[in-house]
Amino acid sequence: MNFSIHLPDPLLEQLDAYARSQQSSRSGIIREAVQLYLARQARQVWPADLESWMKNPTPEPGEHGPDFAVIRAEMNASMRKRGAGKRRS
Repeated sequence: MNFSIHLPDPLLEQLDAYARSQQSSRSGIIREAVQLYLARQARQVWPADLESWMKNPTPEPGEHGPDFAVIRAEMNASMRKRGAGKRRS
């Protein structure tokens, strides 16, 4: 899919210079940048239980906070999985 974006001239000049140095195109550099940005954002997502707790860390009487041991285990497993994927690349 094609779309247009506006970049200030100084940024466009930097992009063009970088693309030439990498023997790539503007589109290739922008595509890679967007992929890296989205991957970084995905890593910053917290589990729903933990995010809810961070918004209100003092539970109401009778409510329980998140199970941190489970959250830690899930996050560690996710990090190991991502690390294994990087080694295969």
